[in-house]
Amino acid sequence: MGSLLAIVVGFIGIVIFSHLRKQAELANALIKQYCQQQQLQWLSTAQAGISWLPHKGSLFRYKFNFEFSSNGENAYQACLVMAGPTVLEFIVPPYAID
Repeated sequence: MGSLLAIVVGFIGIVIFSHLRKQAELANALIKQYCQQQQLQWLSTAQAGISWLPHKGSLFRYKFNFEFSSNGENAYQACLVMAGPTVLEFIVPPYAID
């Protein structure tokens, strides 16, 4: 019984890890696409958090912080909020345009 429980817990852990990796890869691609559309230089992406918030078919809300540059010298930090594969909003601070 104990080994069956360990297998089930391990399987659930692998599924959760796989889901989080898939979500992070999707967010990274969306952030890079956003930066390209806005003519910004993408610098880095980091997962900022996960919260439980049911929204249109998704149980969780994901938040990713990313850094970008508008002129190659300054760096700004922005945020992407997603519900599953759906983009809820990009929160981008004012930045200098050169």
